[in-house]
Amino acid sequence: MRLDLTGRPRKLLGLIQPFHWRLGLVGIPGIAIVLLVGRLITDPLHAAIAAGAAFSVGFGLSRDLFGRRWGAMAAAMIGMAVAGALGTLAGAWFPALAIISAGLAALCAVFALSDEDLWWVALQVVIAFMMAGYFPGGPDAAAERALAVTVGGAVEIATVATIAALLPTPLRRLPLAAGRRDFQRSLAIAHAMRAALAVLLSLSIASGIGLAFDYWAPITALIVLKPGLHDTRARGWSRLLGTAGGCLLATLWAGGFAVGHLGLTIGAIIAIAFTYSVQKASYEIFSAAVTMTVVFLVSLGQGGAVDNAEHRLLATIIGGLAALLVSAPLPHRQPKTIEPDRLGGQS
Repeated sequence: MRLDLTGRPRKLLGLIQPFHWRLGLVGIPGIAIVLLVGRLITDPLHAAIAAGAAFSVGFGLSRDLFGRRWGAMAAAMIGMAVAGALGTLAGAWFPALAIISAGLAALCAVFALSDEDLWWVALQVVIAFMMAGYFPGGPDAAAERALAVTVGGAVEIATVATIAALLPTPLRRLPLAAGRRDFQRSLAIAHAMRAALAVLLSLSIASGIGLAFDYWAPITALIVLKPGLHDTRARGWSRLLGTAGGCLLATLWAGGFAVGHLGLTIGAIIAIAFTYSVQKASYEIFSAAVTMTVVFLVSLGQGGAVDNAEHRLLATIIGGLAALLVSAPLPHRQPKTIEPDRLGGQS
């Protein structure tokens, strides 16, 4: 009797397939530059904001917009800068922040059923708005955040475009999911309402219990929510498993041999490269990679990596439960032409 020792490694390797390593290598330099400059000018908070923006914009490398190669990246950068400024101002009054977040989530949900590239840009805008709302301020703070987002996004676009031009073979966009040719108005309205309610509910709960970085909960709710109840449940479990794994790895890294700024920076760079590479692979693996990246970037700007990992996990549970709660009463069948998507963005 012979034991097959190759089956399990092959299965594990399959979880990270397809592995787009070129996207990881091309997307990293711009973010590394932003982190290095932030370290040199001793401004970790704005450097983390800029690096987070660069991370989100970098996902646009695998997309285009209206046929323009760098259109998705540019649109995301501009939209995130505007949303960041408005979110900073709206954050001073929670009802305004919650209502606007819910409205933006509804619009994003409609795009999810009609155009995947527009959905991705809209998702970055919603995320940027809710993140900024957690750090309220006046016009000066709003302008500073918008500037940091613009600088981070511009550096990422410039480095990506330069490196892509030097590659011996073209760096093409990744394939989209199946075309959404059977767009249904009734489905779009129902999905938009569920998205708005899920974001409103999860943000209210997370803020009400005083959860640090409460915006993680509504972001999770928006990403987990799918037109069908079964799909929402499956996506929620996948994200929870991935987030738990990412939190564990981030905690082991930050609480182990690399507790300083340099260790967090190295961890962030490795996690970002891996995240870009597995954005079309297993959703659990992708969620784990995104979680590690976010925990590292937030910790570089705010500190407390271990606590941040715990807050991220709790926010994921709140957001996932909120998505399931609003989906259960009125589940709606998913059109046959819609296939599972990928986040492709900071969450």
